[in-house]
Amino acid sequence: MTRKMKLYLLLTILLSLFEFGYVAPAFGDAFRVGTEETFDFSNVVHVGNGKNATVPFGYQTHATVIVGSVWGDDESKLLKIQVQNPTLVSIPDGKVGTMIGAESPFYAWWNLGQIKEVYFEASDALPVRNFKKGICALFQYQLLDGTYSEVDPSGECETKYISHSSTRYHKSKGNCHYDAQRMQRSEYGLRSNLKTSRSTDFTVSTDGALQKIKSQDYVKYLLNAQDRFGPYYESIMQMNVQGSTQKTSTQEGSDIDGIVKKLSLEKETLLTEEYKSSCKDNNCDNIISVFKQLKNSLTNDNVGKEASATAMVDMVRSARKATKEDLVRIIKAKSSNDMKGQIVDILGAAQTMASHQAAKSELLSSSDDENMFLAERYLQALAIGTRPKKEIVADLLEMALKEHMNVKFYDSLIQCLSAVTRRYAQLEGNSYETEVVKKVVNFLEEKIDECSREDCKLKFIRGLQNLKCPRTADRLIKLAQESTKAVSVAAMKALRSFSVYLWNDEFRAKFEDIFFQVSKRYDSSARTLALDILLDLKPDQDELSHLVQFLKSKDKAYEVKQYLLQKLRMAAAQCSEFGAMLKNIIEKDGLLNNYNILAPKGLSTALSRKFSTAPSFNASLTSLQEMSGGVLKRGIVDLTLDVSDEKMSLFTLGLYAGGMSSFVSSNDEEQITDNNEEEDTTAGMELSVQGVVMRPLEFFNGKGELMGHVWSGTASEPTPAYQAITLLQDNEERFASHNGVTLALSSTGAISIDLNGQVTMSLWGRNAQSKVEQNTGISMTSRLSFDTSFASVDVRFSSVQAPQLHLSSALDFSGDPALCMQLVQPKSTLKHRFVGTIDLIGTKHQASRKTTKTFKLNGLTHSLNRKNNDMCNLISKS
Repeated sequence: MTRKMKLYLLLTILLSLFEFGYVAPAFGDAFRVGTEETFDFSNVVHVGNGKNATVPFGYQTHATVIVGSVWGDDESKLLKIQVQNPTLVSIPDGKVGTMIGAESPFYAWWNLGQIKEVYFEASDALPVRNFKKGICALFQYQLLDGTYSEVDPSGECETKYISHSSTRYHKSKGNCHYDAQRMQRSEYGLRSNLKTSRSTDFTVSTDGALQKIKSQDYVKYLLNAQDRFGPYYESIMQMNVQGSTQKTSTQEGSDIDGIVKKLSLEKETLLTEEYKSSCKDNNCDNIISVFKQLKNSLTNDNVGKEASATAMVDMVRSARKATKEDLVRIIKAKSSNDMKGQIVDILGAAQTMASHQAAKSELLSSSDDENMFLAERYLQALAIGTRPKKEIVADLLEMALKEHMNVKFYDSLIQCLSAVTRRYAQLEGNSYETEVVKKVVNFLEEKIDECSREDCKLKFIRGLQNLKCPRTADRLIKLAQESTKAVSVAAMKALRSFSVYLWNDEFRAKFEDIFFQVSKRYDSSARTLALDILLDLKPDQDELSHLVQFLKSKDKAYEVKQYLLQKLRMAAAQCSEFGAMLKNIIEKDGLLNNYNILAPKGLSTALSRKFSTAPSFNASLTSLQEMSGGVLKRGIVDLTLDVSDEKMSLFTLGLYAGGMSSFVSSNDEEQITDNNEEEDTTAGMELSVQGVVMRPLEFFNGKGELMGHVWSGTASEPTPAYQAITLLQDNEERFASHNGVTLALSSTGAISIDLNGQVTMSLWGRNAQSKVEQNTGISMTSRLSFDTSFASVDVRFSSVQAPQLHLSSALDFSGDPALCMQLVQPKSTLKHRFVGTIDLIGTKHQASRKTTKTFKLNGLTHSLNRKNNDMCNLISKS
């Protein structure tokens, strides 16, 4: 036999031995048939603050566990497991509870280190079975290093074994699949972050019999918006062998199935099922009782305050379980008259068929003004909701097919349909190719084609803006390039809201065509919106240089130049790399780098300021003001939530005006409108809530209507512009723990907004003043809870605050126009509260822990820019 052949045979034999050892590891004396072992078992559970886990709070179970092997062979055995003398103690106060039903014996099929099946007596209740499965899973282990697929109370997991010696092993679990029932917001900033760790260390005898084991699960559930805010859970199970092996009686039978049948046992796997304790007096979270407790917080006076936001969080949770009849009863109650708008907000946020049918039956039954106002508010709340259903999308589409006689209601219906459809398309398993979504896209596109009036087109373009379907981008860019000024600007607003990742070189060229007016003249608002997109595309040095050259051009639109300069400065302040690139471009160009170019006249501004930081959430305030002829043409104030590199718009206040220059003394050439057309005198407000565009609120249309407001002083007193309570976080999921417990994790947040404004104008004094106040109540709750047969645990974190924002302006047009703006944040407080409770079942004892921390947040007046400061000084002296 050749040397190569001998080597080949030797390797073959070694590989065969290795494979044999892998399939049938030598467990030796592990669970020898006819013997039993006694183990000391304990499970310590701690819950509390995820960022301050120093104070122990929880409970401990302790028991003796007897394991006997009553049938089988070397590889497959039937184990009889019995829990004796179980005890329950709360931590840290040491109160004693009771554990009922845990002492009945149960059985497990153990095969080469894996628990294949578990068998229970019919009398064992669900929580008792879950508890026993947690104990049983401790006897599932392997003696060879490697990665295995195992099923236990944590789910179907990928487990990795590493040996530290011949008797000590480490086991880690990952990629566990179980019914997580996960529901998350699509926006990263409003999601929650579940951090988990599962590990086990165990020791065996030289014969492979289990001696001791320690298994640990650790969970943190934190808000992305406030990563120091949320609960934690830790469970440590330990088991140590006691004494020596004893003899035990065995079972007679040819197979396990026969024995199980003889003992009248019920077969299950180690996978657990969530247990929820029954409600006391069958009144758990009943919507009627919850409403009675919270109705004082939902009155109109509390809109814009933290009390109404907190009430929203609790009401939505109950409303999602409520029947249509109970919801209708609340709407009709006489005590609801002062809070119907807030009740409608709750129905829209719930997004169940019961809440939808209740709203339809009560709000659409008549077309009087109050009902139409509430119906429109319901649609606005539904549009912002985060749990869309196919049935609701289909119902909204059916309603939209029949054009409503109330123009404002129908506009809100179109925006609601579009926004709900977008969220439905974003759900896992759906897309813009989902059948009902395609129907909505086709409906909106067909309607735009049918529209002959400008206002009709604008309505459905807003619908496309809320839908954000990539397929419609080509249609929108065509409308932007070929339509009237108003339609062009609306189309550009829609495109501005789309994801920047959609824009390829072809789209970039079209945006450049609009900004630089290559093919034709465009409205300045369309141009500045195109500029916004070009800057969002993060231009390289050549592309940025091309944009900056516009400052040297002979284009007479100096407000567009000022807007570009302001945007460049804002971007440079936010990104040092961009700032260095911009500085390099300017310094290399002598014509560009001079005062005449870098200090153009104009009042347009673009700035970004911090709105809040830790210990509150990170948020920014962006203000963009496009001026024309000394008066505002288009302006927005955008409040964004900033998490990592992600930004999410919470609330955007937009103002628009046209044809106002005739009221201001100015000889600016820019007042000459495109194509020498006379621009209509109009003004209004556009609101966007969490990215959903509402129908615009028109202040006036025409000079006659404007003068009527001026002479009558219509808006000289604070006038509500928007009032609503909407959800922020709306996340839920489950975590299957190794001890048989299923954690219910949730984070729910709400924001209550009261936006009001007032304006005064004097034609004699040739000046005007305005003030917009946004009063906001924010409440965020993060919760961890679970029920067992012996304890109910509930941990809640809440954070509440009531930030305010006041925007005031003074315009003096007695000579050259001077505009002074002030952006003020009054002082406020932030409260963090932790409440943890543990109810020991069978006793009247409740362990609890409560902590409250209050932060004082100073007020401030934002520094806008030097030109604004100069204008304010000028006006104050006049």
